[in-house]
This record gives sequence, structure tokens and C-alpha cells, in this order.
Amino acid sequence: MDETARYEHVPLTVYNSLRRAQEPFSALEPPFVGMYVCGPTVYSDPHLGHARSAVVFDVVFRYLRFLGYRVRYVRNITDVGHLEDEQADAGEDKIAKRARLERVEPMEVVQRYTLSYHDGMRRMGCLPPSIEPRASGHILEQIEVVERIVEAGLAYEADGSVYFDLQKYAGDAASDPARRDGGDGSPYGQLSGRVFEDLMANTRDTAGAEQKRSGLDFALWKKAEPQHIMRWRSPWGEGFPGWHLECTTMSTRYLGEQFDIHGGGLDLQFPHHEAEIAQSHGAFGTDPARYWLHSNMLTVDGQKMAKSLGNFITLEEMFTGAHPRLEQAFSPMVLRFFMLQSHYRSTVDFSNEALAAAEKGYQRLMTGLQHAEQVLADEIAAEAAALAEAPLERSSVGPQEDEIAAAGRAIPAPGTVTADGDHAAAVVAQIDACWKAMGDDFHTPKTIAALFELTRLTQRPEHASAPDELRRAAARTVRGFVRAVLGLHPEEEAASGAAPDRLSAVMELVIALRAEARKAKDFATADRIRDTLAAAGIQLEDGRDGTTWVTT
Repeated sequence: MDETARYEHVPLTVYNSLRRAQEPFSALEPPFVGMYVCGPTVYSDPHLGHARSAVVFDVVFRYLRFLGYRVRYVRNITDVGHLEDEQADAGEDKIAKRARLERVEPMEVVQRYTLSYHDGMRRMGCLPPSIEPRASGHILEQIEVVERIVEAGLAYEADGSVYFDLQKYAGDAASDPARRDGGDGSPYGQLSGRVFEDLMANTRDTAGAEQKRSGLDFALWKKAEPQHIMRWRSPWGEGFPGWHLECTTMSTRYLGEQFDIHGGGLDLQFPHHEAEIAQSHGAFGTDPARYWLHSNMLTVDGQKMAKSLGNFITLEEMFTGAHPRLEQAFSPMVLRFFMLQSHYRSTVDFSNEALAAAEKGYQRLMTGLQHAEQVLADEIAAEAAALAEAPLERSSVGPQEDEIAAAGRAIPAPGTVTADGDHAAAVVAQIDACWKAMGDDFHTPKTIAALFELTRLTQRPEHASAPDELRRAAARTVRGFVRAVLGLHPEEEAASGAAPDRLSAVMELVIALRAEARKAKDFATADRIRDTLAAAGIQLEDGRDGTTWVTT
């Protein structure tokens, strides 16, 4: 087995929103990759929108590790500073408002909904990030960033609040530390495609409202009114940080002033991510991230999800079916599979019909996974034994021996397997297709299509007589891409809390007992074992290599 990291052999291109083009991915300091993703504002239960973003960047995290990169994945928790009116920097803090309505402390709201978010994402099969900082835990660092922007001349104080001077930043390249040496044009709007002059024209009516010099200026630090609960001391008086500031502060705190990937939902492109870029220019004189990845929006029956339309669905409602728009409950793995059937830059439309179809597709893929794991039964048992002997060394967020990277190395890189005959060539082509699809901007729909074709080929009669090396390579590909990359697994594993190999171990014993009964010509017992398993949804299949099983 080739032990070199797969990123040395397998190309990866990503769509960079900053340049609106698909570009080859190249890490700043391989094998290390720094990735920051905007996390939730924790004032309500997790919903479908939270799940879409989390699943998208979970797959990015997984695939980068699968390629052999050592990824530091930072996803923040917003627990202060996110106001109701984001554009105008006005209204109540969303968390403080919920606390006031429920008559609890703001941090009670934060704790409750952070735990709810974690539980929902865990059930969706998402790995935890490497670091999950909270905005309220980095107030001092945020104040320091504001001070740096003020020193650069790109922010001004007004009655205890501090605002970013966007007109000065965008209109005068000499005022921007990142553009003083020959920079061309305004960087503001480059990410979202907005034209600064048009934005200014649309805000003339509000320019100068309150303390702002321009309606486009955004708050770095807001003065706390007497009734405001969440407040901290600062050089400008008691207040709280602006929503945009926290991401600039925490991303650079843990990943450096420039890092590899910044991700988030498309709805955050403007103004949030544009503001982050401006802040980094003012504080550090550089763009924060080299690649910007954005997941697209979701709709429900063709409409934008909104509480006012009655189509706002939480994850718990999805899992239990307790919503008037749902005809049945849908499990977390079916929901994840459904999301992965669309490319992350495409809109996802939720409907009962589409989810029901996804449920069938998911079951079909799980059957293919079970066939693959029967071929690898000895390898899986050895893995389980090794993990049991060293439980303290395991970590889902990046152990020294990364099991996801190991799964990637177990699969042959494109062009490294010799195919002898039409069937072998077809199998190798689909192994290569899985790599090619994920290397094409994390194209999960193409990956799933390649996996379906690969599992179809491995269940053909001629595959049973194929060389063992080819059969194992195909099985490792199915197992690696389904489990390690797509993050999909049989529902019964999550429901029972059992290790993935536990049911396999039980079935090995049952199959061995049935084989002994058949050898002793006790066909009544052998048939009873087969029929009882069939009634429980487990089908035995007798073949050249012995007896295998699948769930039905």
C-alpha cells in the first residue's frame, strides 16, 4: 500500500468566490490547512439551514483529511453582538432578546441552544471542529483588533461606539495598508460582486444617520445603552463588539493573519464576509483567506424557508415528522444523503417527494456498503482490535494517526491500478471517478453516482472471480468514500450506539453456527437460522467465498 499522502497524487480544485473561478487548491504550509467557517448564532433550535452549512463544510473537512492534510477546522459560536437589524447595526441583541422574553440569563440561552446545536449536528453525522471559540470569550482580542484599525485610520469613535470608515477604505487606496503598493481598484464588493458606488447611492438617504458618517459604515464596537445586559469595558466606554468583528478576531487568533479557507453560507457573503475582508485589511494589511467557499441557500417546496410562511422546519421536527408540511419523519442519515445529492453551490429544495426518493437511494447505498464490508471483514476486525487497544489515542478532530487519512491511503490513487479485462477496467474507472468527482470542487452528487455504479459492478457474477487485489480496492473505495468522506453509515449504528463492527461480529458467529449445522446435515436448524434472519430484515447470501449478509 502506498503510504504517501493522497494530496501528492490527487488534484483538488475549488470554486473561489473571491475570484468567481474554480482554482487548483494549494495549501499555504502543507500538510497543514487552516479553515474557518462561520458558525451559528445560538438563540434558537437548529434548523435545516444550520444542517446544510454544517454538512457542506463537514465534507470539506473530511475530504481534506482524506487527502492527507492535517486540518485545523475553526467554527465559531456567536453568543453576543448579532443585532436584529444587521444592516443598520440596530435593534436588540438576538440572544439578549430571547433571554429577556424567557426571563433567564443570556448565557443560559447560549448554553441551551449550543447544546441543542451540537446534538443536532452529531446526529447529522458531522464531526466536531478542531476549535470552537465563542465571541464572548475573546472580548480583549476584539478590542485589540479595533485599536489596530483605528490606528490605521480606517475607523472613528462616535459617542462611545466605533465604526469602520468604509468610504475612506474603499475610496482611497492609499488609506488601505493592503493596497498602498500598487493596489488596483476597490476591494470592497469584490467578494459579493457589489459595486461600491451603487451601494453608496442606495444609502444616501441614511448617510449620517445617528453617529455614522455613512450608512454603509458598520460597527466595530457598540455603546451599551442602560438596558443592555451584555456589556464589557473598553477604551471607548462600556459596550459590546460588532457581529463582523468576532470572525476576524477568532479566525486570525487560531489560524494566523492569512489562512487557507474561509467558509460560510451564501447569505453571509454580504455584508458579513465583505466586512471581514475590510477589517483584516485595516488591522493586518492583508486578505484573511486565500479561498472563499460559500454554500447555497435552501428552499422548502420552492419557497425560501421562513417562519412567516409556515415552512420553517427544525431538525427535531424533521426527525420526528412533527411539522404540518411533513408527511412522515425522515432520519438524520436520509437527510444528510439528500443534501449530498446536490452540489454545495446549488440550491437545495426540500419536499416530501424528494426526501422519500432520497430514502430509497440511501438504502441502496447502504446495501452496497454492506457488500463491501463483507469483503473487508478481516481488515475491519483488525481495525477494531487496534482501536480497542489504544482508546486514548483516538480523536475525531485530528489524531496523530488520522483514521480518515488512513482510509484515503488505502484506496489506490488514479492511474495506479492495472486493469486486465473489461470488467476490471470498468471497476478501476469508477474508483478513479470517485477521486475525480470529489477533486472537482467537492462534487458529492457525481461521487454518489460513481459509488452506485461501482457497487453495481461489484455485485456482478464476474466480480466474484476478479483478482483479490481488485476486489479489495473496490471495497475499500466504497467504504472509504461512503463512511469517511460522505459521512454516511447505517442508521442502526447511530440508533444503537454500537461500534460499526459490532453487528458484523454477531453475524459472523451466526453464520458460523449455520455452517456447522449444514456440515452436520442439520438442515432444519440451518434453514431456521436463515428464515429467522430474513424475518428480521437480514438476508444471507451463499457464494464462492462463503456466506455474506445484507439488510433488506
